[in-house]
Amino acid sequence: MSKPIDNRHNHFKNVLAKAAAGSSSDYGGLGHFWDLPLEKLLVASLHGVRLIAPEAERKTCCSTTPATSAPRSARSGLIQGLQGLAPFDGTRFPRLPWSGTAVSDEDIQIIAGWIDDGCPSSEPDKAEIKVAFPKCEVSIGSVQLDPAQHPVTPGDANEYLYQRGELKQRMNLDCMTPLQLEKFRYAMRELYKLNKWPEDARSYNNLALYHQNHCQHGWERFLPWHRVYLYEFEQALQDHCPDVTMPYWDWTMAAYTPETPEKGQIIPSSFKAFLTKESIIFLKNREVPKQALEELAGLVNQLFTSLTTFYAALSDDVRKILSMPAHRQAVIDALLAANSLWYPLRYPAEYTDSKTHKPSTINKVIHYHYPTSDDMAQILSLRTFREFGGGSSYDDAFGFIDQNPHNTMHIWTGGMNPNPDNSSAPEADRNKAVKLAGRRFHSRSDLYSQPPFGDMFSNLTAAYDPIFWPIHANIDRVWWEWQQLHPNSNPVELDAVLTPWSYTSGDTLDMHRFGYEYVKATTLEPTNVTAPVSRFVSKEIDISKLRNLRFDRAEVRLHRVPQLPRSCFIRVFLNVPDADGNTPLDHAGYAGYLSVFGHGECYGGPGHCDPPPARARKYDLRPRNHNTPRNHRVNVTKTVRRLIETGASSLQITLVVIGVDYQEDHELLRLEGVSLNFLD
Repeated sequence: MSKPIDNRHNHFKNVLAKAAAGSSSDYGGLGHFWDLPLEKLLVASLHGVRLIAPEAERKTCCSTTPATSAPRSARSGLIQGLQGLAPFDGTRFPRLPWSGTAVSDEDIQIIAGWIDDGCPSSEPDKAEIKVAFPKCEVSIGSVQLDPAQHPVTPGDANEYLYQRGELKQRMNLDCMTPLQLEKFRYAMRELYKLNKWPEDARSYNNLALYHQNHCQHGWERFLPWHRVYLYEFEQALQDHCPDVTMPYWDWTMAAYTPETPEKGQIIPSSFKAFLTKESIIFLKNREVPKQALEELAGLVNQLFTSLTTFYAALSDDVRKILSMPAHRQAVIDALLAANSLWYPLRYPAEYTDSKTHKPSTINKVIHYHYPTSDDMAQILSLRTFREFGGGSSYDDAFGFIDQNPHNTMHIWTGGMNPNPDNSSAPEADRNKAVKLAGRRFHSRSDLYSQPPFGDMFSNLTAAYDPIFWPIHANIDRVWWEWQQLHPNSNPVELDAVLTPWSYTSGDTLDMHRFGYEYVKATTLEPTNVTAPVSRFVSKEIDISKLRNLRFDRAEVRLHRVPQLPRSCFIRVFLNVPDADGNTPLDHAGYAGYLSVFGHGECYGGPGHCDPPPARARKYDLRPRNHNTPRNHRVNVTKTVRRLIETGASSLQITLVVIGVDYQEDHELLRLEGVSLNFLD
């Protein structure tokens, strides 16, 4: 069908204005976003969700997620919101426009076409805009189902997992996508905003104070206490963005050159300081001189590990200008606004020899050495919890993991300020860790100070630095790995209460009870559960960056497979898109199989064997229904490694369904998604 439109940009504005008539919502400070200048609309985010998706998604250093082939409109929060799709399906946000009336399907398709055409501000002539509505029919038995039926998720795997009540994934910081990092930064900013209310327990400051007042070190409660602390902090983040999880920092990755860490990446790139174009405008409004602004503009998007290295990149004249208190504070404010994961009281890898007053290394000044892969392997080989995690009150002992890597990473990231302000009074030194009385809340003025050590140096200030969290997430991940190797070695006092909460040490033994797991990277394709899948063929998954990265296991997962009426085998092939029931199992691309035990013929009435709802009714105390859809996993590590070794730069998953008669079954398997996961 077609519809005469003078200008699709104006049509978009008119449609939204009409649909939102009478609504007072300001959309998180955006106001009437449809009236924004086009250049601002193209980069606008609504509570962390980009209204107009970028033209092409970027890939991080080791992401296994390729640039998606999904239309730009399908990846745009605006279209998702107008259609009432996640996260605008009521789980996180209501449908757009808020407190308004729904936009018609025809108008949504016009707006989607405008986005896919690059959001032109004008049209060549009075154009007839063709509106193509998606087909609903499903092709059964095809090698690859219509992409409209199996789109790549426009968000990320955690968004999908959150909606379906599955374990969410804590990912490797260096493998996260830009979207995942921005969601994490957004949630952190929301916690910082609550600091203006000192009594609000949800604020970042109050959450950090738990560590200052209650942290456990030097005995067996170290690991259980911090597992709860991470969980509680993660819950606070998820109050603002439900699919955000706490990422971990694997400091033994090659980029950090653990044998000579001062020559490596130092800290994750996502936690480094950087300026944006908006930062320059911000500094101009703070009356930073033009000479400095011109030089700072040349540093936009460059990464710096600390304020020290940022200032070192400036000329002497500009450094002198920006060292003036007002300008220095403006620079710190701009860097914090650009990246909520950066922290000014952090001097990683910066150490000064007390005798020579010259720069030195952690090994020479502190006599700690940066943890290497060999160190971590030795820790994982320890046999008892007393050695690994610490002793009980009957047999006190520091656990090795509590000392190195834990203590070392605190010292490494805290570092020593090469330009401390020695005029400050001793009681004002926030991280000398010697005085508890009279301590006050953390404030912005603290971030302008120049203490001799970074905040990570002291347990009283460490949790104020955002890098505290991914370090402890990695400690928790290593504990989980050790638990798999030593399943019967636990703390002695399992009934010990972990103050200030009511959890006990025994409650923490299975991290899955807290709703998360650890993965290095993942990619996921939702499917249409109402349509049988005969042979599923995924999009190509870029793995070129995984060549130089360690991973212990690769898994193909089938998500939420309902009870099937007949038994079957599901064969998994990698990089064999035309695999079928006749493809031999000794084929180089054969990766494994799983078997599903069939439900059999139902003996009950209508609805007897239907899958139960994803969420139980309130006050429903009955146990899990036996018809609840299940997840299945296939270990494909061996085949993935072989393909990488032979030069493969991408992977493509093919699922072939074989019935009990060993023939392809085209009308049996149903599932909600397929994912490829890399685990440490």
